[in-house]
Amino acid sequence: MNRSTRIALGALLILSLSSCAGPGAAPVSDEDAAALATLAKVAGPTSNVDPAAITRTECWLPSDHLIADETVNDTTWRVLCRTHYVDESGDRYQDATCVGDFAAEPMLDHCYRWAPYTGTPVFEDYPAVAAG
Repeated sequence: MNRSTRIALGALLILSLSSCAGPGAAPVSDEDAAALATLAKVAGPTSNVDPAAITRTECWLPSDHLIADETVNDTTWRVLCRTHYVDESGDRYQDATCVGDFAAEPMLDHCYRWAPYTGTPVFEDYPAVAAG
């Protein structure tokens, strides 16, 4: 692949990625940004992904997934995260269920490997944002 082709492909990738949020997409709040930074550090390693192999993590937006249950406070959220990594078989991902609390310090300290159950949400059910 020549240099011109690489530059054109790189520009196309940047344009594609920048359009993912869509026109008029709201910026991420400071609260969500802090949660996403924590999720980037926690989601993969606590769901058995080697931290050295992680290439990126994406999660549902915590403020969009507050838990409506009187047994928890109104700042508690539950999201699914997808940690992308590379191993000997190539590009892979692991999904994790993460429960956190905007009011807690730290907001969360672990996530659980997501396992499919009938009728439960899957990662693709909601839009995700980059964590970290």
